[in-house]
Amino acid sequence: MNSQKKNKLKTIKNYLKLGRSFGTTNTWGAIFVGVLTSSELATYIDALKILAIAFFAHAYTGSINEYCHAEEDKKHPQYKYKPLVRGDISKKNTIIYIYFSLLTTIFLAFIFYRNFSPILLIIAAAFGTLYTVKGKYIAWGYDLTPSIGASLLIFYGAATIGEITNITIVAGVCAFFLSMYSEWVDGMKDVDTDKKFKVPTTAVRWGYTHSKRLTFKDPNYLYFIFVVICLDVAYSLPFLIKFVFKIPFFPEWLTPTYFYLFLFIAVPIQIYLVYKLYGKQNKESLRKHPIMFIGTTMFLAFVLIIDRITIWGVIGIIIFVLGWVYVFSLFGIQFSKDKFLLPIKKFK
Repeated sequence: MNSQKKNKLKTIKNYLKLGRSFGTTNTWGAIFVGVLTSSELATYIDALKILAIAFFAHAYTGSINEYCHAEEDKKHPQYKYKPLVRGDISKKNTIIYIYFSLLTTIFLAFIFYRNFSPILLIIAAAFGTLYTVKGKYIAWGYDLTPSIGASLLIFYGAATIGEITNITIVAGVCAFFLSMYSEWVDGMKDVDTDKKFKVPTTAVRWGYTHSKRLTFKDPNYLYFIFVVICLDVAYSLPFLIKFVFKIPFFPEWLTPTYFYLFLFIAVPIQIYLVYKLYGKQNKESLRKHPIMFIGTTMFLAFVLIIDRITIWGVIGIIIFVLGWVYVFSLFGIQFSKDKFLLPIKKFK
């Protein structure tokens, strides 16, 4: 009985790894930001509904990504911990899990919110699929397809309980540029691998190697600065339009609080990250860079609606997002070779 129980638990863990379920709160966070910017007020029940939808949506994109790149991953020893690469899950069962996750996502989306919003979710999933199957191998498709999908998740969230607002659009634009950064830095980190498999990331197309210094003459470094500026301009628009130019374009509940937090917390961190990126980088430094940048931008996303959810709401959401990843990591479910191969003993 104990042996059967252990095998069942191992199978569950493998499918959670396959769907990259440790990162579910990334998808949940994007959708829930949209929900909180909607014309209607969200409830705790909405948060749970969105979590259920996000879990299967994230499992779909994660598992189809693993399936499409399994043969490539088998050629690299650092990926031997993946269930599909290691043979813990067959290709047939992977396909079944892909369809199960997709159909469950669509089913829950239509059951929980009976309006046009599921259409936006389906389109977002289509962009995610396009990225995995084809977009990754087309110049700029690598960057644009997932970024458009990220923006659509914001719009989907707002449409679930109400209408898309001007604040929703701002959040969607910011999500787009955050995803552009994420794809760019991932391409910088894996530039050697991408060259082998002819993945046309900006790093590959612009001739970057880890032996090169990043300077103001390098297009990759300038691109990062450009993305940061675009993100900051978009984020500042509500403050500028409503409080500087006095145009009643944004909701009454919006106050300057969000902008002051952005100015005094996020901007110094961004300047520091621009400074840290200057000079020669390696795979490890490029792996650490997005941790602070994406973390800061996620904080900004919820700060944008701080007047609706209060500072305690922002803190609570951040604790939940980080806590989800931490709990999964305790059971060895994360993208870390050591965690996959050497899970903490007390959970064996």
